[in-house]
Amino acid sequence: MDILIDLSIKIAEATVPDEIDLAPLMTDAFIRGGKEKESLFAKQESAELGAFGLVDGVVLFPWILKGIAIASPFILPILSIDDNYLSNVSDCLNIFDKFKRKEKEKQLPENCSIALTNLYNTFSSELKASGLPEEQCDEVISKALITLLKDPSVSLVFVEKVAASK
Repeated sequence: MDILIDLSIKIAEATVPDEIDLAPLMTDAFIRGGKEKESLFAKQESAELGAFGLVDGVVLFPWILKGIAIASPFILPILSIDDNYLSNVSDCLNIFDKFKRKEKEKQLPENCSIALTNLYNTFSSELKASGLPEEQCDEVISKALITLLKDPSVSLVFVEKVAASK
């Protein structure tokens, strides 16, 4: 299966399961850019119930892709982290409470800890723009990153392709 299709499905499955079927098409449109990419961010006429509740008719997966693209300078070093710290990063991402996560981050190398903080701040600002409540942004970010960390070498290619579409 193509890397883009495969990871699009896996990220959608982990973050917005209602959007799994459209995720590969949205990723393709996002990467191609232009009007197709712009149309991904248009609000629907009516509000719909999504994986995270009422989100005012917004499809969240394109916002996740945008977050990955914008936060790619912080994601790429995390995907390239030494295998010795990979499980610590994954453990840290499984903590949705910001204060508890900060404590866990202190156990990581400084460059990784800084990258995670910057990643959350950057990615979160994109998700908040979609209308997703702040408390759910961290969960979406964590689940997306955990999915990417399952196969870092393949995820590097995915993130680079998504980031190139800025």
